[in-house]
Amino acid sequence: MADNSTIYVSVILPLKYRGGATYIVPEHLVGDVVAGSRVKVDFAGKVYSAVVESISSVLSGDSPANALSDSHEELSSCAESALLGTAKGLSGREILYKEILAVEPYPPVSINEIRLWHEVADYYLCSIGEVYKAAYPSMAIRQEQVKSRKTAASFYENLQNGECGYKLPELSSLQQEVLESIGVGFAANGKKRPVLLHGVTGSGKTEIYMHLACEQLKLGRSVLYMAPEIAITRQLQTRLKALFGERLLIFHSKQSAVEKKRIHKIVSGEYLKDYEKQTGPVAGNDAVVVLGTRSALFLPYGKLGLVIVDEEHDPSYKQTEPSPRYQARDVAVMLANIHGANVLLGSATPSFESLYNCMIGRFAKVELLEKYYGAQDTVVGVIDTIWARKSGQMRGNFSQKLINAIRKRVEEGKQVLVFKNRRSYAPVVECTECGETVKCPHCNVNLSYHRYNSTLRCHYCDYTVRFNPVCSKCGLESLKCRGAGTERLEEELKELLPGARIARFDADVTASKRAEEAVIKSFAAGVIDVLVGTQMISKGFDFRNLKLVAVIDADSLLSMQDFRADERALQMFSQLLGRAGRREEPGELLLQTNCKDHPVIKSFVEMNSKSALQGNMAGNVNLTAQMNLMEQRREFSFAPFVRMVKIIVKHSSKERLDLICDKVADSLGQIGALEVTGPFVPPVDKVRGEWLMAFYVKFARDRKLKEHKQKLMQSILGLKCGNSVIIDVDPL
Repeated sequence: MADNSTIYVSVILPLKYRGGATYIVPEHLVGDVVAGSRVKVDFAGKVYSAVVESISSVLSGDSPANALSDSHEELSSCAESALLGTAKGLSGREILYKEILAVEPYPPVSINEIRLWHEVADYYLCSIGEVYKAAYPSMAIRQEQVKSRKTAASFYENLQNGECGYKLPELSSLQQEVLESIGVGFAANGKKRPVLLHGVTGSGKTEIYMHLACEQLKLGRSVLYMAPEIAITRQLQTRLKALFGERLLIFHSKQSAVEKKRIHKIVSGEYLKDYEKQTGPVAGNDAVVVLGTRSALFLPYGKLGLVIVDEEHDPSYKQTEPSPRYQARDVAVMLANIHGANVLLGSATPSFESLYNCMIGRFAKVELLEKYYGAQDTVVGVIDTIWARKSGQMRGNFSQKLINAIRKRVEEGKQVLVFKNRRSYAPVVECTECGETVKCPHCNVNLSYHRYNSTLRCHYCDYTVRFNPVCSKCGLESLKCRGAGTERLEEELKELLPGARIARFDADVTASKRAEEAVIKSFAAGVIDVLVGTQMISKGFDFRNLKLVAVIDADSLLSMQDFRADERALQMFSQLLGRAGRREEPGELLLQTNCKDHPVIKSFVEMNSKSALQGNMAGNVNLTAQMNLMEQRREFSFAPFVRMVKIIVKHSSKERLDLICDKVADSLGQIGALEVTGPFVPPVDKVRGEWLMAFYVKFARDRKLKEHKQKLMQSILGLKCGNSVIIDVDPL
């Protein structure tokens, strides 16, 4: 290298900033910097941990190759400390560059990771820095403050003690056929493509996942096994740990930073080299199975062979806040493509997006429509609460018919799930004298009453205040609860069924990992007779003694102002249907509702009645109902037949909000959209002190889609409204 050359690096900053950022490598650090290095840099007077994306060497006085743009003038203009290097910019003006401050002692970020960040940023119209921040939220740990019980080295030491026996569960003949069909689907038409496994609940999808994962481990390639909720990963952990032993790693947002760092070290494979230098070669290979939620997509996989997305329809896979607002199911496909890995999506109620991809040949589809244990289909019944109320048959929030059904199952020694899609004791607190309802001071929503700790809480911003029965408007002690959440249902059931063992499973309970695990283990062991919970209990759990699932206020799932409401309700009913009767005995699902004649409820009941007559074909029957809803989507030009983008405008001032909305509306006229709707008021129009408005933009699914989305982004950026305008691609 010539003595008069200067080394420049282009870095990725963990910021929303979309411009380039170039720094000089000081002479004493030249040998330590490689592509992917994490370096400390001064940007706008603050020190950040940045990632080196590219390196260029140029003679003094010249510009670094393909690194200069006008954005660097923005960088230099906001710098506050001494700027040490100089070069000529495109405009001929002299541009000043800072030096990097230090190289951090972490393994370099891989090329594949940066490729994924670019793809996510490009598709979801955010900055690559926002994706980097999501992938590495906090990896700096002071070891003197936090000590880990496990280390990366302990993983390799345990591998040395012998391979796990991989005692795989035996597959039925049908499962074996499905396993083989999945393999064919992966390689159809001579190229890799994702496979959708449509398997009814209780059909044994997990056993198939295990076989596929073992195949990859034996080839020395790792597996990412995704689940939508942390609670599901904890139940799966026991089954998978027995099979994969030390090779099973758990990764989700509630883990400690120390454990996350340990997993990073293992998955990347970088630390294996150092370990082997000290101890000699590790027996076998270091492939692992990572069981994780959506954040596990951004781990530094060294050699990835398979990505499994279980319950692929689940809305929890969508990141809504903060940016990047990505759909984990779709990013899983991006990740697999980068690594040349296979993708398997599994669900009893596939998302409309995945069904559409099967229709157009982008995905292969494999069906598994028989239950693993040969159980008969669950019986579906509807309880009309309007009639029950008129005839004096309601006991609080439970009809007498439902109480009798629950009591019967408990007396038989069976278990019951009671589902209500709302936590808390009561969702509304109202004054009986003046009609005032208690609202959050920061959000335009009612505060929910939580009786267990006597607080009123906002479920949007988490504002919490002690409950006081005195009305702030009229001054009378007349505040009363209205409606019911899981906490109130639990209390009522304890009064109605004094001999039954009753527990609750919702976000208030699962805030404590210990309490969450205790409830799941107790219910699985039969210690709990009746479990009351929110949507968390509908996903992926397998309780062999559960024979009745009751849905309270089933119509509440259908009353949301959302074009996906019918799809989600159908999926929820189907998932709950699959929780009961997973073994030889048939189960029962009871929908308690004010709207027994709602088209979705009628269709669901009728279809499953036909299923009972036709035999074990619930998957086909519910798929028919889904396809009917999809046809409505096609007719009215909604996703998945078009690509949708939601524009959210927010501001603390209503007047300023209206002005920004006018600017946004004007900017959306020339972007190639099929249709622009808005601005409209969303169901919740104020959150965390800011008023909200929204737009929907629809694009044709054609070759110009990317171009039109980029026009949309440039139009929004051109408004210079900062954080007041949010772009959400493929919104929920």
